Amino acid sequence: MNTKSNHLIEWLLTLLLIVSILINVGWFIFRYGGHYYYMKISSSTGTSPITLPVNVPATGYQYQGLATNSKGEKKYLHFNTVAADPAPFKRGQIVRITFNQRYGVTNYKLVHR
Repeated sequence: MNTKSNHLIEWLLTLLLIVSILINVGWFIFRYGGHYYYMKISSSTGTSPITLPVNVPATGYQYQGLATNSKGEKKYLHFNTVAADPAPFKRGQIVRITFNQRYGVTNYKLVHR
């Protein structure tokens, strides 16, 4: 009897772990997933203060412009740089922006040609 109860507990814990992982992956896709748009940087439209992880104040940059997805659809997007990548982009660089319908711009990444 003891062996059967141990196997049941192992299966329940395994099932709980799998359900927990699926919920976390689903939440990540819901919150941070979206459609990719590509925007060519012309210039910064402003600055905003950001705090780096070591409590050092820094300057973040704001960008806005017309972005295009892989289907050729255009969308006007606005985003701010964050502490993970606060440096300004140079004129002519292309940035891939993740746009989520519920949360707006959730991520950006410099695209190297």
